[in-house]
Amino acid sequence: MPQLPPKICQAKEYFFGSSVVLGSARCAEALGQSGYDFVMIDTQHGNFAKPEAADAVRAVLLAGSVPLVRVADNQPGLINDALDGGAQGVIVPMINSAAEAARVVAAALYPPRGARSKGAGPTLLYGADYAARANQSLAVTVMIETPEAVAAADEIFAVPGVDMCLVGTSDLSFCMGCAKEGPEITAALAAVAAAGKRHGVAVGAAVHTPQGISRWLPLGVRFFLTPQDQSLLLAAAKSTAQAMTGAMAEAVAAARDGH
Repeated sequence: MPQLPPKICQAKEYFFGSSVVLGSARCAEALGQSGYDFVMIDTQHGNFAKPEAADAVRAVLLAGSVPLVRVADNQPGLINDALDGGAQGVIVPMINSAAEAARVVAAALYPPRGARSKGAGPTLLYGADYAARANQSLAVTVMIETPEAVAAADEIFAVPGVDMCLVGTSDLSFCMGCAKEGPEITAALAAVAAAGKRHGVAVGAAVHTPQGISRWLPLGVRFFLTPQDQSLLLAAAKSTAQAMTGAMAEAVAAARDGH
């Protein structure tokens, strides 16, 4: 039986992962076997119902990676579902204030630190003492995705129980009306990362290329969400189709010349 490990942000100074949106436990398992430090099961933008999300969590766990779940909204029931399904951390989008962050923590942690309901589901994965270890082991992650949240980063990170912050550069750049990797986003990331350092909160961001890691890690960004399964499949499929098209054209031409 797997043991509930320390929070990923405590076990690693820098780390990266991918996410699953296609609703497939097999995709989750494949990513889990591919060398990512974590795999995020995306129930916000992905095609997951509750049972499928739990299956994907287990697939990642068995593959040897850390399963995290992004919920669709800051609702206690959704957070409880993700953690009862075996996630080793929860990621909650669109957190704009300390009060909203406190609500996340309350839903994710057991009493006396929170108000999470105690169910038997996680004990099947992690043992009978799961509840005794959960508060010290589960990574609570909030997402900063608006200029309002960037301005409130210090207040949000001062909430006890907030471990990590994923900066949603897509929504943030959309709200700010700027490029996703433009100077405005770089400045916002630097400000959030500095707030994270002041409060001991690991700050992460989404990147699409290795160059993104090189650009943002020096700002104090500690973890990175890299392209998800749909993007990886599409890129690989296009590349393979182009290669096969070229090979077929060459083979057809050679065969015709031979005649």
